Amino acid sequence: MDELDVFVTVVEEQGFSAAAKRLDSTPAAVSRRIKALEQRLGVRLLQRTTRKIKLTEAGELYFREVSRLLGELRNVEQQLDEVTGQATGELRIAAPMSFGQRRLAPIVARFALAHPKLRVSLMLEDRETDIVSEGLDLALRIAYPSDSSLVARPIATVPRYICASPKYLARRGTPKSPSELLQHDCLHYNVISEREEWTFGGAEGGETIVIKGVFCSNNGEVLAEAAMQGLGVALLPDFIIEGALAEGRLVRILEEWERSPLTLFVLYPSRHHVPTKTRMFIDYMIEQFR
Repeated sequence: MDELDVFVTVVEEQGFSAAAKRLDSTPAAVSRRIKALEQRLGVRLLQRTTRKIKLTEAGELYFREVSRLLGELRNVEQQLDEVTGQATGELRIAAPMSFGQRRLAPIVARFALAHPKLRVSLMLEDRETDIVSEGLDLALRIAYPSDSSLVARPIATVPRYICASPKYLARRGTPKSPSELLQHDCLHYNVISEREEWTFGGAEGGETIVIKGVFCSNNGEVLAEAAMQGLGVALLPDFIIEGALAEGRLVRILEEWERSPLTLFVLYPSRHHVPTKTRMFIDYMIEQFR
């Protein structure tokens, strides 16, 4: 953790706690780095209060020049990466929990093995992370982003299926059309909203159902387990339920009613000056999912 990077991060994040989170460190360690830097330079760079930090006159000058120099250094490092074909530095990636565990983890591991000078950090969370404020290089999402300032590049489709356990279907019957789901308990994925609609397309046209049920979760693995226990009907992506389908613990239903697949997007802050490490990983992802 370089003192200059720590200083710039503290200023950009406007605090020690936020900077520590971005640097994967602690506020105490960040504070020690800043104190050591000030002692080495013989000037106070930051005025500290209980709620925020403020640059001194010397700190403003130092921040401006250090930011410029670090930018130039990163440009040089990027040019070296281009020449050597090796990614360096740190690559910070965010992805959904289940997708990250079941699909992304081996891809990231292989990429890391191919680029030993690169430190890869993979964070799995079922929430819409803020790429810029959290200091991420890119994020994977299985939905179009709400933030229009990000570049959203589609790289794969994600099929999803309506399914239920054999014991649930034996107890409640198998629905033959989407409208019959209104008489069934459906398992709700509540990350997006408290109200969930399932839209179907078929030979006789489309149909949208507002589902209802006694169980909801913000995690697909939990919904799959609930479905296998017989709690209700679930709509889940293939990577979560493929094993349960193959083993007969879940059964696909309403197969003749088409469900449009989801899209896997890679998101990153800007089309301009994309770091070599980010571009190389995106290209690798596209190759792996082709």
